[in-house]
Amino acid sequence: MKTLRYLPVFPLLIALSVSCGDSNEPDVTTVADLVGAWTATKFEVTDPSGTVLPVPVDLVGPFVGGSLDITISSNGSFTGTFRLPLGSNPEPVAGTISIQGNVLTIDFTTGLDDPISGQFVLNGDVLTVTGTNLSFTYLGETITGASVILVMER
Repeated sequence: MKTLRYLPVFPLLIALSVSCGDSNEPDVTTVADLVGAWTATKFEVTDPSGTVLPVPVDLVGPFVGGSLDITISSNGSFTGTFRLPLGSNPEPVAGTISIQGNVLTIDFTTGLDDPISGQFVLNGDVLTVTGTNLSFTYLGETITGASVILVMER
């Protein structure tokens, strides 16, 4: 008889354990999560042929002195400046950012010629995009099949 007395409590315990448990749904990052001002801390381009860039080059690294700063709006549009390495003047950039599943695409309408697209990770205020098999024009030379690692901080 003691067992029957606790029987009405079981459904309540089951409901509480289901509603309080962690969700198994993966976190979904949207463009709205990217709103704000971002500065590139790494923009590494690797030329698989080695003809244009014989080694991977970090376009915003401390030794080359380039920069990329953008501000992203809630609709995915962005504006900012990009400065090529070795002391060139900052040039305006603009375009849109879109997310499709786990792929982020930065499509430039002003500034850089080719989009950057690849898998991404948003970890707090650090965004990392890893693109492969991309084409870039760098200092008048076309790099085909390039890989890019872009790290930006908000």
